[in-house]
Amino acid sequence: MAWVLLIALLPALAFAAMAPMSRAVRNRMQWLPLTAMSGSLVLSFAAFVEVWRAGLGEEPVWEAAVKLAELGGNPLEVGLRIDAITAVMLLVVTIVGLCVQVYSLGYMHKDERRGWYFAVLSLFSAAMLLLVLAGDFLLLYMSWEVMGLCSYLLIGFWHEEEGPRSASIKAFLTTRVGDVGFALGLAVMWATAGTFGFGAVARFNWGAGAGLAAASAVALLLLFGAMGKSAQVPLHVWLPDAMAGPTPASALIHAATMVAAGVYLVIRAMPIFIASSHENLHAVITIGVITAVVGGLLAVVQHDIKKLLAYSTISQLGFMFVALGAGSTGAALFHLVTHAFFKSLLFLGAGVIIHATHTQDIREMGGLRRALPWTTTTFTIGALALAGLPGLSGFFSKDEILVALVNIPDAYRYGLWEKWVLVGLMLFAAGLTAFYMTRLWIRVFGDNACSLARESHKKMLVPMAVLAAISVVIGWTQPAFLTFLGHEAAWPDPLMAGLSVAVFAIGVGGGWLVYGRQVVDTEVIKARFPYAYGMLANKLYFDLTYSELLVRPFHELAGWLSRFDQRRVDGVVNGAASWWDDFAGLLWAGDIRVIDGAVNGLGSLVKRAGARVREIEVGRVQVYQQLAYAGLLIVLLVVLLLPWLRVLLGLLVPMLRGA
Repeated sequence: MAWVLLIALLPALAFAAMAPMSRAVRNRMQWLPLTAMSGSLVLSFAAFVEVWRAGLGEEPVWEAAVKLAELGGNPLEVGLRIDAITAVMLLVVTIVGLCVQVYSLGYMHKDERRGWYFAVLSLFSAAMLLLVLAGDFLLLYMSWEVMGLCSYLLIGFWHEEEGPRSASIKAFLTTRVGDVGFALGLAVMWATAGTFGFGAVARFNWGAGAGLAAASAVALLLLFGAMGKSAQVPLHVWLPDAMAGPTPASALIHAATMVAAGVYLVIRAMPIFIASSHENLHAVITIGVITAVVGGLLAVVQHDIKKLLAYSTISQLGFMFVALGAGSTGAALFHLVTHAFFKSLLFLGAGVIIHATHTQDIREMGGLRRALPWTTTTFTIGALALAGLPGLSGFFSKDEILVALVNIPDAYRYGLWEKWVLVGLMLFAAGLTAFYMTRLWIRVFGDNACSLARESHKKMLVPMAVLAAISVVIGWTQPAFLTFLGHEAAWPDPLMAGLSVAVFAIGVGGGWLVYGRQVVDTEVIKARFPYAYGMLANKLYFDLTYSELLVRPFHELAGWLSRFDQRRVDGVVNGAASWWDDFAGLLWAGDIRVIDGAVNGLGSLVKRAGARVREIEVGRVQVYQQLAYAGLLIVLLVVLLLPWLRVLLGLLVPMLRGA
C-alpha cells in the first residue's frame, strides 16, 4: 500500500507546480488543485476499502518508516500508518476539501489572486492529509507546523486590509503558544521512550515513578498543544478572528483540517493519557466542558454570522474533548466526522448569504428563504444537524458523547453525581446550540423583510447539496462506524436520547419564542442584566485580559527597549564612531602634513637640484673649464688653510676643556 503516499503527495505537487508561476498563469490553473484533490479522494476511498476488508479496527493494516538518523543508539524514524482512524480521516479531509475547492471556483472567481488562494488551499489539504497518514508523532508535528503556516496565509489572504492582517498574526502566535507544549512533549517522549512511533509509544512500559511522571508530563504537554490548534479555553481567542479570511477557507479550517488536528492528536496520544495519572483525563474533561459552555454562551450574543459559527465550532470542539476525557475515542471521532460535514456546510451557506446580502451582520438580513430557496434548504439541514434534531447526524454523535460520560470507567474515580453534573452541563451546552441556531435561522431566513438577494451559481450550490446529503445520512452509520473502529456498536441510549430530544425542543422552542414570536424583549433583558450581557458581549474579557496582561506590557517593554537602544546602545556606538572619526581625521591630517609633506618636500628638493644640475650640463667647453678652475681653486684654498685650522683647533680645545 505504498501508493497511499500519493494521497498527500498529489495536492502537495499541485502547490509546488503553481507556486513559481506568474499570477496570470496561476489564475488559469485552478483545475490543477481540483484534479489533485479528486485523485486523493479516489485513493482515500481505496484505502478505506482495504482497511474495511482487513477489519483490524485501530490496529494498522500497513506501516512503513524511513530512518533519518540515530540518536543515543535509538533510530530516529518517520513513517506512514494506515488503520481505521486514518481511513476515516482521509475520507473526511478529501471530501470536505474537494467540496470547498469546487465551491471556491464560484466564490473566488473575481479575486485577482485566486490562483495563489487555490495553491495555498492545496498545500493546506496536503499537510492535513500527511498529518493523518503519519505513523509517528514527529511527522505529525512536521505536518502540524505546515498547517500553521497555511492558516496564517489563508486567514491573512486579504493582507491589504488591517483586519485580516492582524487576525493572521493573532492566530499564528496563539497557536504557536500551544505548539511550544507539543514540542516539549516530544522532547520528553524521546528522552523517556526513545521513539516517536504510535505503536512503540503505546507499547512502551511507562511503569511507575519517573516513567509515570514522564507519561503525565507528555500527556499534559501534548494536551496543551492540542488546546492551541483546537481552540480550547483559554487558547480559543484566535478562532473567531480567523473569520477575516475567505469564507471557504474558514470552512476548511473549522471542519476538516486545523481545528480537527488537536482532537486527532489527543486520539493518537490516548494510550499515554491512559498510562498516566487519571487526573490528566480529568483535565481533558474539565477543559472540554468549560469550552463547550463558554463557546455556546458567546455564540448566543454574536451578530456576525461567521463569528457565531466560529464560537459554535469552539463549543463543539469542547464536546469532542469531553468524549476524549471520558476515554471514548470512538465518540470523539464520530462527532469530529459529523461536525466536519455539517459545519463546513454551514460556513459555505454563510458564504452564499454574505455574497447575496453584502453584509455579515444577521441584524441586516431577513426574508432570505424566498430569495435563496436552495441555500435555505441546505443551510437548514446543517443548522438542524448542529442543533441535534433526531435523525440527523449531530443528534447521534452528541448522544454518543453523553453515553460516554455516564459510562466513564470507575478507574477514572468519578462519582455518580459527578457524572450527572457533567451530563447536565453538556446538556446545557447542547440546549444553547439549539437556541442560538434557531436565533440565527430566524434572523436570516424567518423574518418577513423583503430581500433582493439572488441565489448563487451551481458551483457553490452543488457542494452544499453534497454536504447536506451526507449530514442527513451519516448519523445512521453510527453502529457500523464504531464497529469499523473496533469498538462496541450500539444505537442511542433511550434515556440519553430522550434527554437530548427534550433539550433540543427547549432550545428551539426558546429561540422561536424569543426571536420568532418575540414574547420577550431582548433589549429589556440587556437592560436588566447589563453586567452579564456586557461580559458576554466583550467575550468574557479574554481578549481584554490578554491585551492588558500580555500585549500592552509587551508593547511597553518593546518601546522601553527601543528607547534604551536609541539612547544608550546607539549613544555608545555613535559616540565611539564619532571619536574614531575625529581620531581618523587627526591621523589623516598628520599623514597629509608630516608624512606626505616629508615625501613631497624631498621630491621637490631633488627636483630643484636636478634643475640646477641641468643648467650646468650645457655641453660648452668654456663652462667645463670654469668648473675645473673653480674646483682647483677650492682645493688650493683647503690645502693652504688646513694648517691654520689645525693651529686654531689646538688653541681652542684646551680653552674649552678648561672652561
